Amino acid sequence: MSLPQVTRPLPNPTQLDLIIQSLQTAKNPVILYGGGCVDVGHDAQRLAELIDAPTFLTINAKGLLPPGHPLSLGSNQSLDAGRAVITEADWVLAIGTELGETDYDVFFNGEFKINGTLVRIDCDAQQLQRPFRADIAVLSDAQMAIRGLCSRLEGQTFDHQALSRVNEAKQAILKDVTTDFAGQNALLKLIRDEVEDVIFVGDSTQPVYSGNLGLEALATRKWFNSSTGFGTLGYGLPAAIGAMVGSNLPVVSLMGDGGIQFTIAELICAAELELPLIVLLWNNQGYGEIRRYMEEGGLPLIGVNIKTPNFEPLAAGFGAGYRRITDRQQLLDALKKDTKGKQPIIYEIDEADDFLKEMAETVTYFS
Repeated sequence: MSLPQVTRPLPNPTQLDLIIQSLQTAKNPVILYGGGCVDVGHDAQRLAELIDAPTFLTINAKGLLPPGHPLSLGSNQSLDAGRAVITEADWVLAIGTELGETDYDVFFNGEFKINGTLVRIDCDAQQLQRPFRADIAVLSDAQMAIRGLCSRLEGQTFDHQALSRVNEAKQAILKDVTTDFAGQNALLKLIRDEVEDVIFVGDSTQPVYSGNLGLEALATRKWFNSSTGFGTLGYGLPAAIGAMVGSNLPVVSLMGDGGIQFTIAELICAAELELPLIVLLWNNQGYGEIRRYMEEGGLPLIGVNIKTPNFEPLAAGFGAGYRRITDRQQLLDALKKDTKGKQPIIYEIDEADDFLKEMAETVTYFS
């Protein structure tokens, strides 16, 4: 018995023509790319350039535009300056994105708004009208729709002042970047640039929250984590093992000292498979992010200041290696060796370490 053939919907040419027609009167358009675009490739970049529009990437769309692309505002659409670009836009093209809160309202204050004409392209008919109703809704595979739009725009020129709008937003974002936030992103970028084809698989932990906003991936399918949904603690380690087995590429699992205690026994699985999995363990002595929310809300600190294990003998017991990472060069040397090894290894980093603060001063945020 043969398996059923599933085909993706193709765009209605008349609807693509309608999109181009509506674009002609736009003064300050914006593009929102989502995870439905991960297989689109260069056409996504080309469309942004043809329209001359500031472009945002959801967490699952990271890597669709290269780091530092002049039209890219990365995944900063939940920050005030990023939101302002979208709110002030008179024309918004959203492709392959649910417009969900974990990408656009990560601080859950309900202030994400779309005021301009909303054009949506999605392969799910129901998704086209939620949570924001589209003015123009196109049921289509993202690749074919983007390719069709690019072909219609060839030869046309727009001057939407996108570069100045992007640069202004970047400067506003940089003013609010904290040292901790910058240091965590610097750490991730160092690993991204040092380990070829590396895949980051994250739990719910502070470097992941920072990276969701600030890290720009070199390619799609290189960054995923549980904090884009229900924030499942413990997910990052077993998911990283799966990613490594499935891709045969280097993988870094981003875990917190609290989250890893849910699934640390899975280290023995990685050891049995002789996987050189890097577990970057962020130690903030408990559930640091939840603790911060409680402190800011004036709540009693219940269940967040947990006892943190001694991870060195614990790692050894599961057949894994261990390093206490305290400076940049040590990390670089360790990565060169350990990614070619035959065992998983924990890199424990204390959030109070000064070397992250030093790195924050030397790494460009938008890069």
